[in-house]
Amino acid sequence: MLTCVQGGRVHGTWPTLAPTALDEGDLRVETDYRDVLAEVLTAGFGGTDLGHVFEGHTPTPVSAVL
Repeated sequence: MLTCVQGGRVHGTWPTLAPTALDEGDLRVETDYRDVLAEVLTAGFGGTDLGHVFEGHTPTPVSAVL
């Protein structure tokens, strides 16, 4: 089964480009990639104990997997 990407939406927080909101001239990181990967692992592989995968990090739900 092939699933196509439906664009046109921004997931997460859209950062402002105001100079005072930038991090040394770059956009600030808004989403920790470990949170997204944790959802993929949990939804796709049924993993629930991610302590060994992301040691010292408690994942925050980001609703990446629909």
